[in-house]
Amino acid sequence: MKRHGLLIWFLTIVVLAAVFVIPSPLSRFSTDFITKISRPISKPLVSFGQNSKNFFSMIIEIGSLRRENQQLANDLVQSNVDQSKMLELTKENESLKTQLDYKNANPEMKLTLADVVGLDPTNFFGTLMIDKGSDDGVAVGQAVISLGALVGKVDQVSSNTSRVMLITGNDSIVQVMLENSRTTGTLVGGISGMKLGSIPLDAVIAPSENVITSGLGGKLPKGIFVGTAGSEVSVKSDIFKTIVVTSPVDFSKLEHLFVVTGV
Repeated sequence: MKRHGLLIWFLTIVVLAAVFVIPSPLSRFSTDFITKISRPISKPLVSFGQNSKNFFSMIIEIGSLRRENQQLANDLVQSNVDQSKMLELTKENESLKTQLDYKNANPEMKLTLADVVGLDPTNFFGTLMIDKGSDDGVAVGQAVISLGALVGKVDQVSSNTSRVMLITGNDSIVQVMLENSRTTGTLVGGISGMKLGSIPLDAVIAPSENVITSGLGGKLPKGIFVGTAGSEVSVKSDIFKTIVVTSPVDFSKLEHLFVVTGV
């Protein structure tokens, strides 16, 4: 019985092979028939396979584009950083060159170059910190200048840093004089600007006359440029004249200064 079943399977396989494999009208008919009935199914399957391939290709391309965009963004950031560093270095060199040119043009003065390392956040007291101290020959009372113009004087010193009282500060008092008339007075700072007081009422002040340090009191050398005389702000009842003084220095942009450590 078992052999009979095997014989039937063998004959079935032979017949199918004869129909579908061995070329004949019947095999061609069978092949065409199967192709025809499978076409509606195979076409969507082929389309699905192609779409799936396109979909996964698109996913891979999107991932690649994202990586490329991120790399481009990183390169742009690095380029901006490098450009900023180069610009800052250029400005730093220009500023230092200008200051050093002044130093070379005034060999009679002993000047110590200092960088501003701290600012008074309120600017009420008008102070700043520099990176030079007693180890560099800096002492209390010494003049601090920028391109030859007085910006303040040292009022506190440590070994490596010092505090500078700006001439625009509320607590600043500097003995100065008008360069042409040689009239002396007292320059005080304040929120409303610098004022030069204690000037005799009969003193004649030329328009935009230079104001310089008088060398009286303290350690400020005589003859340092301070600013120019402006309008008179005194009133008739005052026993002295008071005038406005304008400095050429932009005190909000100080970066490099000289401490006059000797003359």
